Amino acid sequence: MRESRILKDSLSEMKLLDKKCRYFYYKNLTDSLIISSEKLQDIGKEYNNAYYEAMGNVYIAETYSVNKFYDKAIFHLNNAYTILQKDKSKSKKIFYAKANVLSSFANVYVDKNEPKNATKKILEEIKSGSELKNQREFANFQYLNYSNISNIYSLYNIDSAYYYAQQSINIKPSDISDDKAMIDNYTVIGQYYQKRKDFKNSIDNFHKALKTIKITGIELNINHINTYLKEIYTETNQKDSAEYYANKIEQYELKVLQSKYNSLQQVIEKGEKEQSKSSYKNLLIWIISLCLITGVSVFIFFRFKKKKIVEVNKNLNEMYNHLIDLLQKNDPGFMFAFENIFPDFSENLLKKHPELQQSEIEFCALLKLKLTTKEIAKYTFIETRTVQNKKYRLRKKFEIPQSVDIYQWIDNL
Repeated sequence: MRESRILKDSLSEMKLLDKKCRYFYYKNLTDSLIISSEKLQDIGKEYNNAYYEAMGNVYIAETYSVNKFYDKAIFHLNNAYTILQKDKSKSKKIFYAKANVLSSFANVYVDKNEPKNATKKILEEIKSGSELKNQREFANFQYLNYSNISNIYSLYNIDSAYYYAQQSINIKPSDISDDKAMIDNYTVIGQYYQKRKDFKNSIDNFHKALKTIKITGIELNINHINTYLKEIYTETNQKDSAEYYANKIEQYELKVLQSKYNSLQQVIEKGEKEQSKSSYKNLLIWIISLCLITGVSVFIFFRFKKKKIVEVNKNLNEMYNHLIDLLQKNDPGFMFAFENIFPDFSENLLKKHPELQQSEIEFCALLKLKLTTKEIAKYTFIETRTVQNKKYRLRKKFEIPQSVDIYQWIDNL
């Protein structure tokens, strides 16, 4: 962006700022999002670019909605739609921007707990797809829309939600990698099976969603999934696993709460400037309301923070026990849980030997947990001699000298 400003390349500057906004949105970093989105709105207007000015309004609306200022969010979305309607270019970019606005309207209605109004907006978006004549474009567009409406239906009609999730998966173009839409699809299908007490299929789909989150970095629904898993493990009386996901929920809430608290301060400042044009009474109500929200947010934030510090060592021990518990049950979520705790482990192994197989990475994970040969044999249902052979082959692949302990070498990665 610095380089684009030096070169006075306004289009590149707007494109890059839009990417920043998308990044902060997907990471749930609303404090950073509000700053970037206001900049995008301003430079879009300055350079007379309808698309980026509208998208700036869309991102601003998202920050207001997160902070429960729904009327302000809808005001900015109406602004965005009006800006796009004035553009007469009939370009694909403007078409997709309008679709984005409808999706954002749906998000606000979901935040307002009005899922049926949200559904209407997505159905309007689905109907607009008839403008797309290219079959692949149409399939990609509706793949996203079916996923969105599935996610909304999950709030009040799980059968319809499951139907649209399957429709989304069926229409998904084969050359498109799993993304936010597939995270939503896996999550909805997981909810569907959870309600039917088919916990195996439910857990499998939730773990598929978590794996896609890890690959894409899109964290929007991660705590919903953690909550569903905690509920399942609580209902099936698997206390260690339930506690593990309870800790994950608390850690993520702490991160999001801090971001929301910071963004709320910026909303307050902006609100105060806007309200200075109104009566003293309205300004007083605004400030008192926000102070109450801020006070509650600060209280919760520091309460969670203190609790987190006290329980760090306990959590580490619980995480280790949770991994062993998953291993003993041959749970497909073992590697996902392991990589959550040791996020760079697989990458570091592959740097040492790029052709390493997934089964070898999983075996190395067991060594990382300091499991003995007998324990590995017991948990993986193989002979101790087979475990020893695997260790030997790994030594050869990584060229680990006999004088070096393989457990220590793995641990130092």
